[in-house]
Formats: sequence, C-alpha cells, structure tokens
Amino acid sequence: MNLETLKIIKKDQFRQNLNKYTFKAFYTLPKMDNPKILDVGCGTGVPTMELAMISEGEIVATDIDQDALDYLHEKIKAKRLETRVKIMNRSLFDLDFPDESFDIIWAEGSIFAIGFQKGLKDWRRLVKDNGFMVIHDPLQDHQQKLDAIEKCGYELLDCFLIDHQVWWFSFYQPYEKHIKYLQEKYIDNPQIQQALKDEENEIKMFKNNPQNNCSIFYILKKIKHNLLIY
Repeated sequence: MNLETLKIIKKDQFRQNLNKYTFKAFYTLPKMDNPKILDVGCGTGVPTMELAMISEGEIVATDIDQDALDYLHEKIKAKRLETRVKIMNRSLFDLDFPDESFDIIWAEGSIFAIGFQKGLKDWRRLVKDNGFMVIHDPLQDHQQKLDAIEKCGYELLDCFLIDHQVWWFSFYQPYEKHIKYLQEKYIDNPQIQQALKDEENEIKMFKNNPQNNCSIFYILKKIKHNLLIY
C-alpha cells in the first residue's frame, strides 16, 4: 500500500485503540532509564510511537516496507522525535547490529514471519545480558512457545491474553464502518477501492474465525550466560 493510500485509509487511527496493551506490557518490565529499544517489524509504527511516548528511550524501528516507514517518518517528525526514534529498512532475517546492542527487543505481530523459536534464537545475541524481549503474537501453539522460551534461554516474566472480543470491539468493528464509509467516498478511485478490498478481506477472515484471532503478549528476560539455546 503506497504512502498516500495509507494516509487516506488511516488504519493506524483504529489500531491505536489497542495501545493500552503495549502500555501494559512495557510497564510489566522493570523501570529503566532511557532504554535502547529495537522495534522489529514496526510497520507504520503504532506501537513505536507509543513506546517513544512512554519509555523516554531511544528506539530503532525496522521494517522492509518503505512506504510504511515513510509514513512512520512523517509521524516522528510531527512529534519532533527525530533524536530518539530512528527508522531503518531492514529484514528481520538480517538484523546486522552488534551483539548486546539493546535493552529491549519489541516485536508486535512480526516474529511469525521468521518463526517463534528462530526469532528467539537469532535475536537473542542483540539483547544485553538480563535484557528483555516483548513479543505480541497469535495465541496458536501457546504451549510450544512456552517450551521454546525456556529452551532458548529466557525467563517468562509474564504473559497476557487479548481476547478476540477485544480485537472486534476495539478495532475491527469500528474499522469496518470506516472502510464502508471510504468505499462510498472513493467510489471512482480504483486504486483506493483495491486497497479497501484488501482491508475488507482481512475483516472477513476475522469474522469467519473470531475465536482463532486471540493474541498474547509474552514478556521475557534474557538469562545471562545461558548456554541451552538449541
């Protein structure tokens, strides 16, 4: 989706309704002064901007969607956060940062692309000893994920569920009404209509299997000098 279409559709406006869970996850962590955070797969940066507001730290936000990053860049500029939030076009398969660069790795809706266990193993070197990883992921395979957390050298500090009803009432239901409004407003714009169709299909997928669309936050601590990561 190109930048102008992203700005017309304004999906972020509705995704922000779930920011209270990003807030909750962050404040589950011990208090840190000016933490350095890597936001992996940031997209248009809804959690990124929330983290910038509540952490007072430095954030490196990575994604491979340049249009999404350009949109995030505009938001960063609007809030005058250029000194604290940096964006980089990086694949989550190729996070070429030095070892122990970050106090926190944050991954909302992105680790699935690399695989839960592979993400835990590959990204572990980037986290400082006794640093943290926060992952927001679908609920599926929860027990296997718990096993992977221990196997890969982390301590599970907490986890909490976001029920499918929360997703519906806080995000998808109001967003669906907005999509219908835009479909009428831009009826003569084929490019916008196609983008809206894609968004409508996402909503339909949710409605067809709502109970399969719960999600969960995992708050992890990297165990220092743990060698059992295979």
